[in-house]
Amino acid sequence: MSGLVVVENNTGHPVRAWGCLTLFQIVLFSDTYRPTPVWATCLQSFTIPAGESSYPVTVDASYLQCAEHGPRGGLKGCLDGKPPPLPPGTYRARFIQARHLFPEPQAITVRVTAP
Repeated sequence: MSGLVVVENNTGHPVRAWGCLTLFQIVLFSDTYRPTPVWATCLQSFTIPAGESSYPVTVDASYLQCAEHGPRGGLKGCLDGKPPPLPPGTYRARFIQARHLFPEPQAITVRVTAP
């Protein structure tokens, strides 16, 4: 699912930040599934302008990681080289930042259904 993170930078000046490909993620978690966000390992500079700006995000209803050669070490096995879908159920969508730049909103409840 596509989404948009809207940032209201009220500092009166641009904020410089470092990340890789993006500064923000939306991660689904539940009482039984608490993933650790994964960040790519490149490093690039971002400038968040003063005022309102927006950043596209993708919310995936799949595990964040998988084991290439079948389940291993607590990871689910990959399907066609990609993490498998999350089981249907109730999850919370949480806003994650590459580093703490802005206050984080409360997680919102989402329902994942079977394809």
